[in-house]
Amino acid sequence: MKKIALAASILLPVSLPALAADLPNTKGPAPFVPPPPPAFSWTGFYVGANAGWIGSDNSMFNQATPIPDAVLGVTPGVSEGLAALSTGGLSGGQRSGFIGGGQIGFNFQINERLVAGLETDFQGIAGARSTSLLTTPPGGTVVVGVPVTSTLTGTTNTRWLGTARGRLGFLATPAILLYGTAGLAYANVSANTTLAQSGTNGFIGAGTGGFSQTRAGWAAGGGVEWMFLQHWTAKLEFLHYDLGRSSYSWAAMGTPASAFFSGTVYQTETTSVRFRGDIVRAGLNYNFELFAPPAPVVAKY
Repeated sequence: MKKIALAASILLPVSLPALAADLPNTKGPAPFVPPPPPAFSWTGFYVGANAGWIGSDNSMFNQATPIPDAVLGVTPGVSEGLAALSTGGLSGGQRSGFIGGGQIGFNFQINERLVAGLETDFQGIAGARSTSLLTTPPGGTVVVGVPVTSTLTGTTNTRWLGTARGRLGFLATPAILLYGTAGLAYANVSANTTLAQSGTNGFIGAGTGGFSQTRAGWAAGGGVEWMFLQHWTAKLEFLHYDLGRSSYSWAAMGTPASAFFSGTVYQTETTSVRFRGDIVRAGLNYNFELFAPPAPVVAKY
C-alpha cells in the first residue's frame, strides 16, 4: 500500500495538466482590439494655399524746393509761396483688398511641446490702392497778392507680396500649434504724384512724377494651425509688413498756356513714400510628414 500511495503522489501532478488539455475549450477567441491612431507628428515638408484680406497703410510726404525768384525774374516771395502750397503730407489711410497665393515650408518637432520651421510664400493682391489729396481751400491761397489754387495728388499701390520667415510654435495639444513668425518681406510697389497750380493772374503750373520697384523689408505676426487629419492642417494667420521708405524726384514747370515762366521749371519736388500694412489670411497645408512615428504594433491571438 505504501508503494501504491507513493506512486500516485508522483504521477498525479504530471497527469493532471495532460488531462486538462484533453478537456473541451469553452472560451471563444480573444476579441480583436484595433490599433490606436498614429501619434501626430509635425516634422516634414508641406505645401499649401492661402487667401485673405490686406489693408495697406501707405503714407507720402512731398517737399517742394523753389527756384530763386531772381532766377525766374518774378516778385520776391512768389517762388517760396508756390512751393509752400505743394509741401506736406499725404495720407490715404487704410485701403483694403484681396490677397491670395501659396506657401511652402518645413517643420521640425523639437519635443512634445515645441515646433520650429521655415516658410516662404507668394501672393497676388487685388485692390489695396490708396489715393490722397493736399489742396488749397476754395478760392485759393493768396501768394504775393494773387489768389492761387494748388492741388497735389498722391497714389500708391502694392501689386504682389512675398515673405520668407522663421516660425516657432507651442503645441497647446498634439494637434493645435500656436506660433509666432518673423522674417523678410518683399513686394512690387508703385507711387505717383501730380501737381496742378493756377493763379488769377494767368499763371498755370503743373508736374508729375512716380516710380515702380521691388522693395524689401520685414514681416512679423502669429497664428494658430490645426492638424485635423494626419497629413492636413488648416491655419489662421496675422502678419504686419513694413517695406520701408523710398523717395523719387520730379519737377513742376509753367505750362505753355501760362502767363509766367512758360516751359520753365519753377520748383523741384521730392516725394517720400512709406509702404506698410496688415494681412489676415486663412490657409490649408498638405504635410508630407517625412519622419512620422510608426503606428503601434498590436499582437493578434
